[in-house]
Amino acid sequence: MKPLPPKTLYRTISPAFSGCYIRRTDRYVRQDRRIAVRCRSLCIPLAGLLLLAACERPPAPDAAEPAGPVAGQVTESRVLAEADSGDNWLVNGGRFSGEHFSPQSRISEANVGELGLAWATDIPSPIGLSAEPLVIDGVVYLTGIRSVVYALDAARGARRWQVAPPVRRGLGFGNYRWSRGTRGAAVWEGRVYVGTGDCRLVAIDAAAGEPIWEAQVCDPMQGMGPGITGAPRVGGGRVYMGYAGSDTAARGSVAAFDAASGEELWRFWTVPGDPANGFENEALEMASGTWTGGWAQAGGGAVWDGIRYDPVTGLVIFGTASTLPLNVAMRGPGDNLFTNSVVAVDAATGDYRWHYQTVPEDAWDYDATMPKIVTDLTIQGSPRRVVLEAPKNGFLYVLDAHTGRLLSADPIATVTWASGIDIETGRPIVNPEAQYFADASGATVRVWPNVWGSHNWQPMSYSPLTGLVYIPVADMPSDYSGGDMIGLGVAIETLGYGPDEEVPPDAGRLLAWDPVARETRWRVDHPIPYNGGVLSTAGNLVFQGTATGEFRAYAADTGARLWAVETGSSIQAAPVSYRVGEEQHVLVAIGRSGGIVGSAESRTAAPHARGPARVLAFKLGGSAAMPAPTPPAPVPEPPARIGNAEEVAAGQALWAAYACSGCHGAHALGVGSRALGGALPDLRYMPPRAHEEWDPVVREGTRAAAGMPGFGAEGMSADDSRALQAYVIDRAWAAYGAPAAQ
Repeated sequence: MKPLPPKTLYRTISPAFSGCYIRRTDRYVRQDRRIAVRCRSLCIPLAGLLLLAACERPPAPDAAEPAGPVAGQVTESRVLAEADSGDNWLVNGGRFSGEHFSPQSRISEANVGELGLAWATDIPSPIGLSAEPLVIDGVVYLTGIRSVVYALDAARGARRWQVAPPVRRGLGFGNYRWSRGTRGAAVWEGRVYVGTGDCRLVAIDAAAGEPIWEAQVCDPMQGMGPGITGAPRVGGGRVYMGYAGSDTAARGSVAAFDAASGEELWRFWTVPGDPANGFENEALEMASGTWTGGWAQAGGGAVWDGIRYDPVTGLVIFGTASTLPLNVAMRGPGDNLFTNSVVAVDAATGDYRWHYQTVPEDAWDYDATMPKIVTDLTIQGSPRRVVLEAPKNGFLYVLDAHTGRLLSADPIATVTWASGIDIETGRPIVNPEAQYFADASGATVRVWPNVWGSHNWQPMSYSPLTGLVYIPVADMPSDYSGGDMIGLGVAIETLGYGPDEEVPPDAGRLLAWDPVARETRWRVDHPIPYNGGVLSTAGNLVFQGTATGEFRAYAADTGARLWAVETGSSIQAAPVSYRVGEEQHVLVAIGRSGGIVGSAESRTAAPHARGPARVLAFKLGGSAAMPAPTPPAPVPEPPARIGNAEEVAAGQALWAAYACSGCHGAHALGVGSRALGGALPDLRYMPPRAHEEWDPVVREGTRAAAGMPGFGAEGMSADDSRALQAYVIDRAWAAYGAPAAQ
């Protein structure tokens, strides 16, 4: 493990004392892979071995209440014992299976019309919330921007504590992206775990909100920089963690850490490294034969989400992403194992058990890292333990969880990259027309699904009562053409449909799929492609939030819409359910969020649904007032134009070449607000002062520490910088309502 950076600041906030800051000193103790940190408090001068151990606080207002259960007590036996209760939401997905199903039925199709707001809590996260909350013994745990962890009272929404792990944002191109936010935390035996954009796993005391240890998960300097965006997973006394980085030339892996100490127990690398350094195991030696040159020279195979611990099989099952460059003509032919795959390893040792590759020789960025469900189905009269996976590529796969054998694969959206999946070989039947890389002219090829996928990180749900999988589906294409977005080897229309094209009214949908009969039972169409994750319940209900800001309930068996409420904010995260006393609650984190927002915000949020990040809890008879919606901010009057139409066109090409669209929006169509505080500012909203600082910022990296890299070292000239600025100003005037530059 690398030494911790000195003098890094943590901030812990509680209702009782809101100004307790803890600064780590230069002194630390290394014990194998564990780190005990000597601390001193800025609240009270103190040095010791425990973070915040003696940080005194005044008594909380409810300190006289009887003591409840010990905070964060999640264990293997408890998760298994409470699998059929639904009183808590102990682990990601509700149970180890990841079904996103609640056995609670107090809220049902008969009374869901009486649902009302119990409480609402604003979260200072300018890029919204993508986290799936956990709810354990009356406490909600969730994460926001820059891996800030919040503990809220599950009955009232009051904040108990908040911890902001220091996240460095100036380490590389990928680090700038991954540090924006995470999709949740994990809890185990009194500790809360969160990953950071600079590659660390941090353990926090669940009761006190005090950091305990941290472990290095990846090297933030590898390639263009990996970082953690997904939620950790727990099981068997271990914390399982992967990271993003396939888009930034980092080599992927998943690692297991001792939940108590943070010691790294095992690591499975997903793609082969340089053979000159030897292979970590026989599986990687086998995989090397599927790569041109024998190894993944530009990394790949990131495990940025989709990890599932299954105690029934004793496996950790996870998905992997693609590799670079996407252009196969540049990368060289080969299946490129274990990219774009579902992989199973022994949960205790990390030893390889099986894999199934969804897209060999991927050229479209069709990751297989989407949240998985591991459950039991009866197929052809026999009970089977199965993995349900809906990756980006438009198919729903059913795999045998013990062996990885393909049992079925069916399209759930428009698919043109392949005509189907050969059930005997398990390989896709690729359409030659989709292989843009075979055309040396660089002609544009339109392919379904789009680069963000027919299904992304928003979790699907499986109800064992209806036998249906409820999948948030996006149905739109991407255009692939000659050119290059940094490292990809191809230019991609990340909006899906172009900025001047009309998006079909059914580009998004909620699909109820029967995985045994292999057919659609019902579907609900949405006008915006990417909508929220899904929760199903024993009350014959399915809950989903939408990109238009509605939170809805449907009948799980028929899809009839039974209830809805306007929230004013796009909803991408998955709802969860829990019980307080005799009352069932449904909880959802709202606010446009996730990696798609930076590049294609309009595909995740309607203009009227750009409201703030909040946590909303609903219960029968709830009577709290819904906070007033936030009106969209108008574009301020831009500065005077610079350059002519030719320079603006050059700036548009540079916008794509330098991957500005990854954070500031395709075609400079950003998030629709200044969105500072570590988010992704829409450059059309830049004030005059920021324009005055343009060149030093974009070429010299004067705001690198805040997350904006400089591109001078990448070859950006002063003329390039001016052309980019001319393009941004032109786009600002277009949004303001003025004609384009002449």
